[in-house]
Amino acid sequence: MHYLILASYILLLGWWIKSSSLFSIEGLSRKFIFFVFISKVLTGITYGLIHTYYFSGGDTFLYLKESTLIGETIFVYPQYYLYSLLGWATELPNSTVFIYPDASIFWKDLGSYVLVHWHGLLHPFTQGHYHLTIFFIAVVGLMASLNFYKLFNQILALPPFVLIICCFFLPSLTFWTAGFHKDVYVYYALSLLFLSFYELEQKKLSMNSCFKIIGSLLLLGLIRHYLILLIIPASIAYLISLKKQRHIILTYSAVYVVFVAIFFAFSYLVIDVDILQILANKQADFIAETGGSAIRDIATFPPSFIGVIGAIPMAVVNVLARPFLWECKDALQMMASIEILCFLILVLLSFFIKKQTLSSPKLLLPFLLSFSLSNLLLIGILVVNSGTIVRYRSIALGLLTLLIMRIIDLRKIGLHTDKGRLYSKDNSFGQGNTKNKKKHSKSQKSVL
Repeated sequence: MHYLILASYILLLGWWIKSSSLFSIEGLSRKFIFFVFISKVLTGITYGLIHTYYFSGGDTFLYLKESTLIGETIFVYPQYYLYSLLGWATELPNSTVFIYPDASIFWKDLGSYVLVHWHGLLHPFTQGHYHLTIFFIAVVGLMASLNFYKLFNQILALPPFVLIICCFFLPSLTFWTAGFHKDVYVYYALSLLFLSFYELEQKKLSMNSCFKIIGSLLLLGLIRHYLILLIIPASIAYLISLKKQRHIILTYSAVYVVFVAIFFAFSYLVIDVDILQILANKQADFIAETGGSAIRDIATFPPSFIGVIGAIPMAVVNVLARPFLWECKDALQMMASIEILCFLILVLLSFFIKKQTLSSPKLLLPFLLSFSLSNLLLIGILVVNSGTIVRYRSIALGLLTLLIMRIIDLRKIGLHTDKGRLYSKDNSFGQGNTKNKKKHSKSQKSVL
């Protein structure tokens, strides 16, 4: 029965894509957008199958179980849920309900509890079925991918094919944002935030943009609150660069140094919190986790500045090279290893096959670069499980891939751009033959 409901949902979504101006996007046909959505649904289903047979359920089905329990009882005992969420004392119903942990545990893993409560409210539409839950995940993922496409279509002069691959079909990014987990909501929040920031750069900021910025920061804070600390210094530097567009590197460096100094001074002197000890404890928690892709011979770093600095070289190796090919135990790890090798090849190409001259970059690009690098560095320092690293780094790695593609001289590998169009090296689809140009234009339209 739920497969029939899923088919009905997909048909309704297809009708929405066909009729809504929201999906009128330059360079993308509505049929292609619907194809992207279907690919996300299928990837989400595959995600569930892999977690069922490879991870023995994992967090995904724990989230599904808890959200179903909340959905079945939240409207029966609304006072219990409301009071518990607000931290007020309330009597536990004499029934099987979702039981709230201590406040310290709840706030420590806030993102997971927000996720299951949100999907608990969707229970009337999903009835606890994974496939129906994946439909709503796919909608969020589609909106995020379209936001990133619209953004990078404006700020990067990339061939349409390259842009489409990077925005819709990067392996890890596609996989980890298609399943029932927190990543898709992080992906969506960042897409809203970055797109709104670009509107600020273009002096097109409206009240709607302000609401999107506030909403994206709120969602990001609820799902993965530590990312807010990475967004703040990058945002400050970006806002300063809008006023003073010279010495961008110096601006970002100064802002990060001042921010880190103020942050640690406030933590130690005002609220009496040892941030370095928290980081060391978090790394120890990751080390204590069980899993088939744990990195061996990793010791916790001492909770000091010297300890953190000493952990940076291995952090870079972990986040930009793991899993190594010789460490892979199965096809999934092998695919992740090949993907990171391809990324490293792109990095090398950006040195050896780089453009002689680059157009003046949009001011948003340094912001994206600084956020992505700081995110990857934090992941490398704290996370010591290759599988978890692959999931956590997927969004930042996707952003860096797009930024690196901007540097590579695509003409030397047979491609180049001209006002966003894709041409071959021999220019057979270029300016020399009008007839061929028309044929190419028609074929491109039919594909996109």
